[in-house]
Amino acid sequence: MITAIWDQLKGLYSLIVGMIVTGRYFFAPQKTVHYPRKVVDPEDLAAYRGPLELTRGKDDESRTRCISCQMCAKGCPGNCIKVVKGTEGKLPSTWVYDFSLCCLCGACVEVCPASAIDFSHRLYLVVTSREELVMDLLADLKERVAANPLKPAPDVPAAAGQKAADAPSAGAAKNGEV
Repeated sequence: MITAIWDQLKGLYSLIVGMIVTGRYFFAPQKTVHYPRKVVDPEDLAAYRGPLELTRGKDDESRTRCISCQMCAKGCPGNCIKVVKGTEGKLPSTWVYDFSLCCLCGACVEVCPASAIDFSHRLYLVVTSREELVMDLLADLKERVAANPLKPAPDVPAAAGQKAADAPSAGAAKNGEV
């Protein structure tokens, strides 16, 4: 008799905890985005896993960090990565990624010893055929670098007619003044 009452009380407690969790999410702000009237903010995409992209090199940002070790292709359960080693050193000659076969598991990102692969935050990927989901990531890297270079351009030397008084003094540059 007492065990039956105790079981009923445990069930009631479980129901109350579930209702509290449901109520918390019910009254939380809405996370649904009514596209195309509104788009997702970039700060909300921090944990989003989009299609793969190659990371930029440390010394030369137009080159990839990939060393053509084939670990990503071997670790991929969907066989969506094809890397062909180039003739010049360790750099790949082709890096093809088939997003239609990818399950976004992250095995390739985790296994890469050079940290050459990462998930992009490209949210709005719309295609009309599966062939458009086969991507050349080396060409994509070159397009991204051309569109958004990370390193600033080197300083341009002073023009021939510019006076020395127009240039900032050495003392001001040391103090952070311009």
